[in-house]
Amino acid sequence: MMFDLQRHESEGTQKIFALAGPLVDILKNGKVIIIDELDARLHPLISLAIVKLFNSTETNPKSAQLIFMTHDTNLLSNKLFRRDQIWFAEKNRYGATHLYSLSEYKVRNDASFENDYIKGRYGAIPYIINLNSLADSHV
Repeated sequence: MMFDLQRHESEGTQKIFALAGPLVDILKNGKVIIIDELDARLHPLISLAIVKLFNSTETNPKSAQLIFMTHDTNLLSNKLFRRDQIWFAEKNRYGATHLYSLSEYKVRNDASFENDYIKGRYGAIPYIINLNSLADSHV
């Protein structure tokens, strides 16, 4: 019986197999890779490990760049990134997107980027309607 990655492995494992070759090539040759929703289908520790590959001079001697979009707030850490490396995307009521850097904010060096983001300090958080009223109207 032949092994079928699509049938026998999770979507996360399939994603790692799909990313493995390009990641090795990018790191080996000092290129740039852009990944939308890096965290989708991946365990948070795997997303973190990928980021650390790019942050290490040992595994990234040619200064390859990883540009990624994520909803994983665990990655919002001053231990992983400088403020100028973190950018937010916020949509206005017309659907237009505004990009801005965390470096535009006065933030202490020991601040918890993740906690401050979740509290709404930097914006770029979803507008969530009162779901109770929505549920009550359909009961």
